[in-house]
Amino acid sequence: MDAMLGNQDIRAKILQDLYYRRQNGMEILQSPQEYAKLLGIPNDLANFNIQYLAEAGLVQGMPIVAVGTTKKHWLVMDLTSYGIEAVEGRRGQDLAVNFSIINVNAPVTQSQIAAGQGILQTQSSEVKTFEDIERYVDQKISGPDLETLKSELQELRRQVDREQVKPSTLQRIREIAEKWGPAGLVVFEALMKLLSGG
Repeated sequence: MDAMLGNQDIRAKILQDLYYRRQNGMEILQSPQEYAKLLGIPNDLANFNIQYLAEAGLVQGMPIVAVGTTKKHWLVMDLTSYGIEAVEGRRGQDLAVNFSIINVNAPVTQSQIAAGQGILQTQSSEVKTFEDIERYVDQKISGPDLETLKSELQELRRQVDREQVKPSTLQRIREIAEKWGPAGLVVFEALMKLLSGG
């Protein structure tokens, strides 16, 4: 196999990993950084292919706009029923995905693919730890949902400590944070960087 996977192979591996994790009751990977690390590819390439899968309806994806730019980072929230049927070979075979390499009964591991180029690092922010996020929330955010946000952040921290982060918790935090515009997006972007080790 080539040192760098083609886009169709990357999409197939992302779908295979999602399918395997969902089928086995495991938490899914969500960020481009996690898929970049798993597949040995650059973050931007993982992001590009997650966007394709989301726009094709194979995964539920959520674009996050980086503060101060127009660049979108796509998060994977779940595998759609259409994505499941595509992985199982019942639909979607006309899409730009190399379905022939998918093994529905096996996880995606680094040993299945050749290592790619070094992973690109995301730009660092002042908000790098849970403590930083909590201080930022206290200083920059106010309103009726503030206590709900703090509660969800505490729950997320507990999930991180148990290494069992739930997509539903991230979704709730995102929905609350969006209400505060740029300040809320700083919180969510910082969480994504923290969770992905960026």
